[in-house]
Amino acid sequence: MSDEKNVNSADSADKPESKASEQSKHPMSAALTRAEEKAAKIKAKIDAKLDKARAKEATQRAKADAKNAAESEKVQKAQQEADAKAEAKAEKARLAQQEADAAEKAKADKKAEALAAKQAEAEQKAAAKAEKKPTAQNQSEQKPAVTPAPVADPDKAEKSDQADKSAKDEKSETIQQPETSQKSATSVPLAVSNTEPANAPAQEPAKPVAAQKPEPVAHKAEEHKHASHKAEEPSHASHKAEPQQDETSKPAQLVAPLPASQQPGAPVAADKASDSAATKDPESAPQPAKSSATPAAGTATVAGATAAAGGVAASNSADEKNQVPAAQEPEDAQAAKRRRKLEKIRAAEAAKEEQSQKSEPVATVPASEPKDSKVSARRRKLEKARIAASKDAATAPTRKKTGAVLLSLAAVVAACAVVGGGSIIAPKAAESTLPAAVTNLPAGDATSICASTPQLLKGVDGTDPQFAAGAKNVNSNVRSIAVSDLAKRIPGSLVAKLDGSSPRTLTKRIKEAEAVEARGADDAGQTGRVSKISTLNNVEGIQSYSLQPLGGLASEGSALRSYQASDGDLEGLATATCQAPASNWRFTGLQTSTGSTSVMHLSNPTHTTAQVALQLRGPDGLIDTPTLQSIVLAPGEDKALVLGGYAQNMGSVSAEVTSVGGKITATVQQAALRGLTPSGVDFVGANASASNSQVIPGVWIDSKENISSLSKDDSSLVPQLHVSATGSSGAGYKVKVLGENGEVAASFDENLAAASNATSVVDLKQLAGGYYTVVVESDAPVTAAVRMVRGANPKDSSDTAWAASSNVLAGTQAMPISANGTGKFALAAVDSDSSVEATVVTKDGKLQKAKKLQIDAGSSIVFDPKSVSDDAQAVIFSTDANTYIAQVALGSDRSIAWAAMPQANAGRDGIVVNIGG
Repeated sequence: MSDEKNVNSADSADKPESKASEQSKHPMSAALTRAEEKAAKIKAKIDAKLDKARAKEATQRAKADAKNAAESEKVQKAQQEADAKAEAKAEKARLAQQEADAAEKAKADKKAEALAAKQAEAEQKAAAKAEKKPTAQNQSEQKPAVTPAPVADPDKAEKSDQADKSAKDEKSETIQQPETSQKSATSVPLAVSNTEPANAPAQEPAKPVAAQKPEPVAHKAEEHKHASHKAEEPSHASHKAEPQQDETSKPAQLVAPLPASQQPGAPVAADKASDSAATKDPESAPQPAKSSATPAAGTATVAGATAAAGGVAASNSADEKNQVPAAQEPEDAQAAKRRRKLEKIRAAEAAKEEQSQKSEPVATVPASEPKDSKVSARRRKLEKARIAASKDAATAPTRKKTGAVLLSLAAVVAACAVVGGGSIIAPKAAESTLPAAVTNLPAGDATSICASTPQLLKGVDGTDPQFAAGAKNVNSNVRSIAVSDLAKRIPGSLVAKLDGSSPRTLTKRIKEAEAVEARGADDAGQTGRVSKISTLNNVEGIQSYSLQPLGGLASEGSALRSYQASDGDLEGLATATCQAPASNWRFTGLQTSTGSTSVMHLSNPTHTTAQVALQLRGPDGLIDTPTLQSIVLAPGEDKALVLGGYAQNMGSVSAEVTSVGGKITATVQQAALRGLTPSGVDFVGANASASNSQVIPGVWIDSKENISSLSKDDSSLVPQLHVSATGSSGAGYKVKVLGENGEVAASFDENLAAASNATSVVDLKQLAGGYYTVVVESDAPVTAAVRMVRGANPKDSSDTAWAASSNVLAGTQAMPISANGTGKFALAAVDSDSSVEATVVTKDGKLQKAKKLQIDAGSSIVFDPKSVSDDAQAVIFSTDANTYIAQVALGSDRSIAWAAMPQANAGRDGIVVNIGG
């Protein structure tokens, strides 16, 4: 310590006045530094509380959103069910209506068929009755017509007999036609009149029946109508000499008669007249003059053919006289009356059927009107509800915007009032600027860089160092943890090389559209958290670990590199937390003495070129390193610097790295040999920012017996505290050691000091074995670190580890437990009591019940995850921004490692905004 004092006072002998002036300035600078430090701590606590409040608010907001979403989904589902029920009821009513309509129509069709059958039966009966009456009358009239007939010519008589025979045959065939259906009953002609005897005109002899071609029995309705029109016109043949139609042939007008060409023995003129009379319109049938003048086509018989030429005219006149009275008989009037009545009945039935067919749809509507009215009412009500809901949904954003605008207007008015009031009574302008505020950006992927596997330095080729494996039996891996949100969604994570190549997916990435949603519960409405533990073995080189944000916030999770070798020059245990890129890095306790090697790795994981400057400090102050002031790192590039080439044979060196442009990461791999015996390998942890208070948690001290035995031949193999002053004024400091029961009694020199931009070393071998937290309080900004040593026999290998000054953990973060050795956590509270919630995570990713840890001010405790679960793989810590945490890993009886607690993920840095001057 005397040497250190002499070094500190070296310049005082030459410049006493300068020394006095510096001493006079020290108290003021120390006071300002302490004030700044307290302000920084207060700001850190406030920021932590604000972050915690924001996280709590985000969680509550996510829960409320999830609850609202569930309620809206429930309402929507109920609405859909109601719509489905209403549609089902409407469909059922429609089907019932269709069935009722079909039944009604079938009933109407059945009734119409029955009515048509009755009508056909009535017409058949009337036709049969009308057929029988003319037949009997004709038979009675045939006798007087045949008696006065003169003797005819034999040849003509023979032809007349043949014609009479063919007429009888035709009668028999006509009577045998079917009369069952309604159409056939109205189309079959009455052939009975063909048997009536009649006198043919003398001018036209009768044609033989055999010479005529048979025609179809039934005629179409158009022929019937055409014949009726012909019957209304006066026929030229009937004015000359026509045989009068017998009244008994009038009922035959109800059906379509045979054509005149088929009437046997009838003259041509008589055929035309008979067609007109037989097909006459029913309305003209009651007129006796027209009916009596109409000749019957089938009344010509054989007697007229056999009459002599001289007696033909007389017989015709006699027949006309006889037929006129016959047309006025009451019996024929009754037949006409029956025919008219039958036609009226037929017309009435047809009109009724037509009216029933037209009124069928209208008649069926009232039956289903009550059901349709209820269904339509429900539909109208449902449509009104839908329209109201759509209007509400459409106007909701407008209402929200309107409310926001009104609130904004109110705020503007209030601000204007304040500004106006301030303008009236303007306060005095502040002479000092306000502290800078930080505006947070939306969270992005949290990226951290894992150190490379330690390698043995073989030499330097120009400026590039050459490395080789330092051991054969090596176990190097990267272990990570990714914690889900309250909706049990595990964020995506992966490990890749520094340039992004060879990616290894650890957890599947969630789609960005879903990841940005803040959820407080899963799809089932349950809230909880799970995690994923991933361990990659034998991973060489620098690795980049990235973690996806969820709900606009950075996710909880981190990665840890661990190394263990049981042979070779790099035998030992080493761990290092994967660190986020930054612009400034500080290291304390680097060694370049004989047998020691310190290699610094600079990595640029960003997409921007970085210009790096490296400043080294040794026991005598700043080290001149002009070649390290402009190091260019391209994106994805890594450079290794052997510090022994710039600071030779020094037992304590501190380094400060500054990057302009892209942010970088810096790690230091350190190894030592005592001759041919391995003397430790480790990753030197980065320091917290230089300040007047440095807290180093997780300092492990071996037993005094082992320390004494190991340092018997080499006094440097003891635990040491290294302090580096970062200013030209140097720093005076004092050391406190905190244990489980508070501050530990230790005797350190009261005048400890570090020279201007120089390093200072203090032995800690006076401490008993155990876990401690070392606190350095200085009057000027400093950095500090503790070198820990483990081993007993100088002939065997030993190991070293560096515990660096740390920052308090603000918020919640998860840290994996070292895959090599047994990891325990040291927690310390310096200024005030602290409450910590520790949640152990097992290998399957399940979170155990949280354990609350209470730490009194000025004390340090140890938390062993194995006390909660033997399968512990990681621990999630949630603090009140007043706790320092570190992990200490112990392997065999002569291996040790240390790792800093990672800070809560920020995703992206904030933007500093200066308010004021």
